[in-house]
Parts: sequence; C-alpha cells; structure tokens
Amino acid sequence: MRTTAVLLARAIRRAVAIGLVAVLGAGCRSGLAPDRAAGLATDAAVPMADEQTRSAPQTTPLELIFVRHEEHDTVMRDELWQLVDEQAFDDALRRRLLANGLRVGVVTATLPPHLAERFQPTAAPPGDSLPAALPDNPALVRHLLRLLPGRSSDVLAASGLAELIVLRHDADGVHGGTYRDASSLVALKAWPAADGRVKLRLEPTIKHGPMERSWVGEDGMFRLEAGQRRDVLEGLQFEATLPSGSMLLVGCSGEPASTAGDALFRDKSGSRSGQRLLAIRPLPGNRAVDPMFAPTNTDTAATE
Repeated sequence: MRTTAVLLARAIRRAVAIGLVAVLGAGCRSGLAPDRAAGLATDAAVPMADEQTRSAPQTTPLELIFVRHEEHDTVMRDELWQLVDEQAFDDALRRRLLANGLRVGVVTATLPPHLAERFQPTAAPPGDSLPAALPDNPALVRHLLRLLPGRSSDVLAASGLAELIVLRHDADGVHGGTYRDASSLVALKAWPAADGRVKLRLEPTIKHGPMERSWVGEDGMFRLEAGQRRDVLEGLQFEATLPSGSMLLVGCSGEPASTAGDALFRDKSGSRSGQRLLAIRPLPGNRAVDPMFAPTNTDTAATE
C-alpha cells in the first residue's frame, strides 16, 4: 500500500510539472507573437508610405481665361490675331477648323498694353475647380486648374441650351443634328514635358439629353457614372505643345451660323450678342501667376 501511494504521488507531481511547462510555454508564445507581428507591420509600413510619397503624380497648373467681346470688336478680332501664330498648326487642320467656325493659335510674344489689359481679370473665385456655368455678363472670367497627366477636365462654354443645332463641314459635305438640353464644352487634357513645355489636347464636345447611367472604363477598372450623352465633334480635336510663357487662343471665326465655333464661343441667348475667346496658359511650377502681360495688384489678389 505504501509503495502504491508513493508511486501515485510521483505520478501526480509529474503531471503537475508537465502542465506547468505547457502553460509557461503557451504564455511565452502569446507574449512574443504580438510584438513580432507589430514589428513586421511597422517595418512594412515605412517603405510603403515612402513609395506612395515618391510615386504621387504631379499635376499641371493651368490658367484659363474666357474673354467676352463684341461681334465687331476690331481689336480682338483683327489686331490680336495678327500677333497670334496660327502656323503652329498644319494647313489641313486649320482649314478644317475654319470651315467649322473655329480659330486657334499660339501667342509667344509679349502683348501690347492695350491688348494685355483685355486679359487682366478684376476678380476670380479661389480653388482649382471649374465653374458649373460661365457667368452671364462679366467681360472676363479667370480660373486656375490643376490637371493630372492625361486626365480629362470639361471646360464648359455654354449650358442650359434647350435646343442646339450644330452643322459639321467635312470632305463629305455638310451634316449635323439638333441637340436637346445641351451644353457645349471643350474636353481638356494636359501632359507636362521634362523641358518645361506642356502638351495640351482639346476635344470640342456636346453633352445632351436626359441623365443616364453607364459603365466607364478607366485605369483597368469599371465604374458606374451618371451623366448626359457626349458627342465628340470628330475631326475637330487638336493638340498644341506650349513652351513656358506662351498662351493658346481658341475662338470662333466667320459670321454667325450653326457651326461648332458658334456652339462653343458665340453668345446667342437673351439680348447678348458677341463672342467668347478662350485663352489657356501653363503656369510654371507651383506658382499661381507668371503673366505674359504686365501684372496688376488686382490680378495678383485674384489668384491667392
């Protein structure tokens, strides 16, 4: 009996010792695991943040100016365009644009004071977004915009048009159509170059009809968007590469008609009659203003 009791006591002590070892082992593991996981998470987070910072895309700052003028303003229709280099675009494109009421060119020289003051704003809203519509009566509207490389932004020219007739002229003749609940705009893209120049692409476009939902593919993914139908005016897209300090001008030409130029840049609503001229100028670096024309205190304040 005594031997049995001794053996039983030894078995109990051994079981207790084995249990303590198991508990202590588990405790050590549970104490080390969070520290090891936290260390790995911390080590991985630092290079990921640095990589995201390094790969952040750089935006291109642009200055957009809409200038309104009378239909027969000789200063803006004639004198200004004598200083504009329309030869920056090939002959075939220029003929195609002129046939559709559009005129484009690049200004690289300093404008005379009486012309420069026509591009000097008296007020501008802050921010990097474009307006929902061009205001009704100001002679000049100026906006600052920052574009990601190749990302399109709509530059709205006219909106809320119950009916818009656009006739297109091409090698096959004249054709076109009527748009309901329409807006005319220019889809603008920009790409910066290493030498400081900026490449711009402009696509005259008409949005029209009721709001619809559609799938849009971008960056290898699809997303559901709601909006009106878009009709890009084929054959009227153009590109321009602007050196630092230059300015792209886009306006309408010819007498009033139902051309693309009229849809974009000629006032037809209400009692107004006149034209709008769009000037696009790349801004150097992160600076808000680097005028081709003489700056004024009002212009500087409007940019801040």
